[in-house]
Amino acid sequence: MKLSLKFSGLGIALVLTTTLAAALPAAAQTQHPVKHFSSGADVAAMIAEAKASGGNKNILIANDEGYPVMMEFRVKQTNASNHPTQSELVEVLEGSCVLVTGGKLVNGTIEGGTSRPIAKGDYALIPSNTPHWFTNPQGLALMTIHMPVPAK
Repeated sequence: MKLSLKFSGLGIALVLTTTLAAALPAAAQTQHPVKHFSSGADVAAMIAEAKASGGNKNILIANDEGYPVMMEFRVKQTNASNHPTQSELVEVLEGSCVLVTGGKLVNGTIEGGTSRPIAKGDYALIPSNTPHWFTNPQGLALMTIHMPVPAK
């Protein structure tokens, strides 16, 4: 018995496109290594490293199973953001900024949100699917935890 397989160019393209499209969401997600501990001295060193870089910097403090804890250092303002499937817990480690939450995302900014100054020692919980923006950062070091939640 002779078995003959013939694939058209369109058939191969369809199989490859389907396979690659299925892999994209997983590949597009940021993967962080498992890290269960950082000391206070480690975090202070992260902040010093970020300051020395002269720009914005994100450094992993801890992570397990999709719950990254990041140190985010900001000297330059970034665009507003929104996380449809993550709530974000923020602690200000150093510096200050104005946190804008709610409203509507428009060209990297927020229209109609609520502004509040935040500084060292302050905490904010930003619910999933809530536009937010850290404006006017002044040597801002944040500890952030992104917590997955079902999409609203």
